Amino acid sequence: MSGLHVSGVLVRSQPTAINQTQEILEKMPGVGVRATTPDGHIVTVVERDSDAELTDVFQHIQNIAGVLSASLVYHYSDKSNALDGEVTS
Repeated sequence: MSGLHVSGVLVRSQPTAINQTQEILEKMPGVGVRATTPDGHIVTVVERDSDAELTDVFQHIQNIAGVLSASLVYHYSDKSNALDGEVTS
């Protein structure tokens, strides 16, 4: 579905790879790193225009070398664009 999709993703990285993982995440369009911890947790926000794009980004994050896991912890979808047309009953 199209519209604005915002997700919070908690990425768990190997502690020795956290800097490299953070750099890769920060270079990805629509992905923002909001916080990190020394033990490998990286809090990210992902913004995309569709569910499919969001899924692709999530899978890409999971496939980054050094990433142990990526967990979707929040998802917001504003599909108001889909409702711009006339509604009939």
